[in-house]
Amino acid sequence: MRIKLGNLSIIVSIPLCCVMTAIILLDSSQTVMLGCFSALMHESGHLFFMWHFNSFPKEIKISLFDIAIIDHKKFNRPLHQELLITLGGVMINLIFGSVCFALYLIFKYNFLIVLSGANILLLIYNLLPIDTLDGGQALYLILSSKLSEKATERTMLILSLVILFPCTVLGFLLLLQSKYNFTLLLTSLYLIAVILLKKTKIKN
Repeated sequence: MRIKLGNLSIIVSIPLCCVMTAIILLDSSQTVMLGCFSALMHESGHLFFMWHFNSFPKEIKISLFDIAIIDHKKFNRPLHQELLITLGGVMINLIFGSVCFALYLIFKYNFLIVLSGANILLLIYNLLPIDTLDGGQALYLILSSKLSEKATERTMLILSLVILFPCTVLGFLLLLQSKYNFTLLLTSLYLIAVILLKKTKIKN
């Protein structure tokens, strides 16, 4: 499904629409919806800095597993601009999460603490120095300004796998103990698959 907003095209996958419809109907606590809203806040941070630096994207693809902002000017901007755009999402999560927590202390609405927690979790998750995440992308930018492209790619691959391997083992142990909590295991395996697929595409 394609949505046009001026010069911006937003492409939303059909499976995502189906899943979101099911969530709206079944998630009475609205926890998943608040998490999705936090993810949209995260992406708005990237978009804000892209707009600020006059490089607003022309296309955004929203699928079941991620939100891809098509940035044709990536790696063609000064380092400080690239870093601000890359880390814009976690900056928004930090600000919004802190505001929600402060409001929760005043008004005691439960949805505020859920929003705060979701934003802080997104902040921590995305700051991990893993290739496909914001923290990894920021580290890639810094390393690529000092090292060759090949050395940077190799360093990021090794670092990502060193972090993800124990996370995968921990996720498997957590699943065995809890009998139902597969989130960490699934996330780790997904990130490993994305990284390896990316490296395969680069080689080809």
